[in-house]
Amino acid sequence: MSPVCKLALPLAVWLAVHPASAQMGPSWDTYVTLTQGDMNQIKTILSGQIHNKPPGTSVPWKNAESGNFGKVTLLKAFVRRGQRCEQIEYRMSPPQGTPSDRFVLTSCMQPDGTWKLS
Repeated sequence: MSPVCKLALPLAVWLAVHPASAQMGPSWDTYVTLTQGDMNQIKTILSGQIHNKPPGTSVPWKNAESGNFGKVTLLKAFVRRGQRCEQIEYRMSPPQGTPSDRFVLTSCMQPDGTWKLS
């Protein structure tokens, strides 16, 4: 079965973290349709358990309502143009478990303390 473009993960994560200032970006085909509950869990994990933690930090998540589950992992932290940046892996699966999706995205901390995909 070919993937259907249901949601762009980067856009979903961006909307979850910065709903007031979201911008449309590129989209990727994905097997998993994230719900608002999924995005809220990812946002909570990012802000409380991933950002500013050591590389290798990994947090699983599961949403009982949607059945979706996955893991968020901080792969690498580095400085780019004076800003702390983090390369983060997002893994997610639908209720049946397969097929699943994997995205690796980079976020950088802005001067106001918010994180922005870059």
